[in-house]
Amino acid sequence: MPRSFRFSAVSLAAVPVACLLWTGSVQAQDDGFREIRVAPGTAVAADFMDVLMPFLQGHPESDEGNAALDLKVRKAGSGYSVDIVMTGYLDDSLSGEHYRGTVIRTASGEWELLEMKVSPLCARGQNVGGVCTASVAPPAMFLTSGDAPGNRLMCVSIARDDVLNVRKGPGTRHAVTGALAAGTCNVELSESCEGSWCEIRSDTISGWVNTRYLEPAN
Repeated sequence: MPRSFRFSAVSLAAVPVACLLWTGSVQAQDDGFREIRVAPGTAVAADFMDVLMPFLQGHPESDEGNAALDLKVRKAGSGYSVDIVMTGYLDDSLSGEHYRGTVIRTASGEWELLEMKVSPLCARGQNVGGVCTASVAPPAMFLTSGDAPGNRLMCVSIARDDVLNVRKGPGTRHAVTGALAAGTCNVELSESCEGSWCEIRSDTISGWVNTRYLEPAN
């Protein structure tokens, strides 16, 4: 019988954060999921939860709203099937995301994330090929085929009367060090990312932003 584990967002607070980086491109899938190509050998850690941490960080975004997190792990063949459902996003078009991946135990005894794909939970519009139709563009963490994650110019995609906070680290728990106005298009995206948070530079401002509020400048 498959084993299933469920964790709450509160229980995850005690799990150590791994310094894992992943890169790759994304392809649309017919089932509403988009594939995140994990760079071979990069998503490896001694602890099972550590290979999943880049996808769990930054949630909930704040104490506002009705944020929830559901994590299920099931034995599947020689590895484990993982489902992560996060809801309560502070976004008018995206209410959450459903991540689905596979983790295995390597010959050295470590854990490795082999594959991961994501399906947006649309607050408005429909999920078409893994993207909410109401969204102007996929989040910056999703790169189209042939793109490289570094040195990409992005635009801030938020309401005209709003600003995008730039923080000292990845996640809302870190202090705000600056802000970017709506429509700012000289935001340089770096390769340093944790989940949907990436390090950026724009003129004299640098720090971490949530890439859900960025879109390609061209």
